[in-house]
Amino acid sequence: MTKIEEAAGPLGFGVKKSNYKLKIQGEKTGRKGQLSVATEIFEVAPELYVVELRKSEGDTLEFHKFYKNLSPALKDIVWKADPIDEEKDGSGCSSPSK
Repeated sequence: MTKIEEAAGPLGFGVKKSNYKLKIQGEKTGRKGQLSVATEIFEVAPELYVVELRKSEGDTLEFHKFYKNLSPALKDIVWKADPIDEEKDGSGCSSPSK
């Protein structure tokens, strides 16, 4: 949670926390009002968490920009799986070419 707070601050967002939830709110008013992001953290296993970021108010494009700027600041704690290449693993449902 602390890492998310530290990353959101320099982007111009205030953070309020309660239990395993964060409310991240933009300090500036955008095209559709103030951007507000609801964040919830779920413990999946010891030392493994899932973080859900959800736009609760504001413009969708501003949310995507916020997420794009936030992600690099969290790269040392975020694990991303490689996308599955369905053609290589044989589970894909590709249609034959005509």
